[in-house]
Amino acid sequence: MKAFFKKKRVLVTGGTGHLGSALIHHLVQNLAMDPAAIRVFYLQGSTTRSLRDIPGLDYAPGNILNPDDVERACAGIDYVFHAAASTSFDPRSKRLQWMINVEGTRNLLESVRRSPTIKKTSFTSTVNVLGVPNPAGSAGNFENSDPYTNRPRLHAFRSREETLSFIDMVRERRSSPWEKRIGIGYFDSKLAAQELVNRYVRDHGLNVVSVLPGTCFGPYDVLGGNGIYLLRIYHSAMPGILKGGFSATHVMDVVEGHLLCLVSAAAGSAYIINGPRKDDLHFTDVARTIAEVLGRRYPEKKIKRPSMIVPSGPAWAAARASELVAAVRRRPCLLSRAMVKAGSQPLFYTHENAERDLGYRPKRTFRQAVEEMAAYFEKEGLFSALTPRPFPAGPPETGEFPGF
Repeated sequence: MKAFFKKKRVLVTGGTGHLGSALIHHLVQNLAMDPAAIRVFYLQGSTTRSLRDIPGLDYAPGNILNPDDVERACAGIDYVFHAAASTSFDPRSKRLQWMINVEGTRNLLESVRRSPTIKKTSFTSTVNVLGVPNPAGSAGNFENSDPYTNRPRLHAFRSREETLSFIDMVRERRSSPWEKRIGIGYFDSKLAAQELVNRYVRDHGLNVVSVLPGTCFGPYDVLGGNGIYLLRIYHSAMPGILKGGFSATHVMDVVEGHLLCLVSAAAGSAYIINGPRKDDLHFTDVARTIAEVLGRRYPEKKIKRPSMIVPSGPAWAAARASELVAAVRRRPCLLSRAMVKAGSQPLFYTHENAERDLGYRPKRTFRQAVEEMAAYFEKEGLFSALTPRPFPAGPPETGEFPGF
């Protein structure tokens, strides 16, 4: 792997986010890449705190929605990791989130298509472009987790053709307000971005591989992504939990999966990259593990483990009220109906294809990820800097540009 990246120039979009930062740390610390050969594309004006221990990086502040910024970021690059995204579950973010995740990806793909130097691109997708595994609670894959047909449906689109048609309609501004047709903003926009990537591979022959990570935990999450689980339990701000769950994954396993895909996967292929099967966890188990880790690290502090599972009906009503309050007060939405819908399902997936084709095997556990994330939060002072308000555990609440 070191030889592959020797004397290469790499672009990481969303390079100051959780995954992007972890990837850059791995490239420098474990693969001995020259920091000057790594271009970090991130939202101009946002923090670069997660990378402050790596001097000499080639910073390229800009906006993924500005094609000229993206074009400049791609100049002279050999390989691209496109990790920039908005993962918000706030319903008021749907329009901007779509633009970032779909049109931002289009800007990147167009720049790659015109580039005379870029050889391959890794697109960070998500397991949330897949449907609920059939049967529910089983390990999902590309065969048993169709987002268009499986029930219950988590996506607003009913076919690949409908998704692509909607992408074109938004692009051509043929309907407004189009965002009302979107269901769970994060799920629908990432599914659309995935279909857009697939179309560019088919129509333009781009050498792009898609990586579908599980839910990442571990160091370098300074933008309030999945670390919100640790923060809320640390501050006893999680009174209840939803009944669903996810494939918990150490962020460094996701990083190594991205590298394997870039080096070895065929153009147009897609791979699920997540943790060991034992880390397919319901939210009750997620909360228990986090509480145990924090309880051992901070014995002087009373760490309260949330144990009450909030039924879907009351959670839905609370989410509706939360959305209304957030809209009136113009504040972040702490609990949305999208969170409840997504957080009520056991969304577990398997990386067996990546293991068979690429030799990928997760090396780390969810508990280890929580330990390292807690240590990083303590070192960075994030436990005291962030004091979240309560909401039931489900998909994490994040800001507008967590991937930048």
